[in-house]
Amino acid sequence: MVCIYCSSPTSVKNSRLQKRANQVWRRRQCQSCGAYFTTHEAVDLGSAIVVRHSTKKLSPFSREHLLISVYDSLRHRRLPVEDATALTQTVIGQLLPYVTNGTLERDVIATVTYTVLERFDNAASTVYRAYHPIETKTRKA
Repeated sequence: MVCIYCSSPTSVKNSRLQKRANQVWRRRQCQSCGAYFTTHEAVDLGSAIVVRHSTKKLSPFSREHLLISVYDSLRHRRLPVEDATALTQTVIGQLLPYVTNGTLERDVIATVTYTVLERFDNAASTVYRAYHPIETKTRKA
């Protein structure tokens, strides 16, 4: 990474994993001018994870697709955008352990999303399930 002020190389002085945001926080210092600045770095999930559908078709993981499906389930709430944004981050955090060799099953995404919504708002989980059926073999008891 280069300095945002003088474009010289930087070194990392401090680094912390931000589990809730699935990011790494880094404090950097320019090797030339000595300026300090902070970066927040996250993995581009669309290029790192593919989703396998029941038809065996593969597609890139899309945070935006997940966000829209969660938002559609929360339209009845007072702050649907804020709720959907926070819940999408929660779902992504819970999905990461299910990634195997860069692949995530579509039914796992639906099951985890449904479970998170069910804990947050039962009506939202019902709406979600109506549009995103879950195979019974992947549904947790």
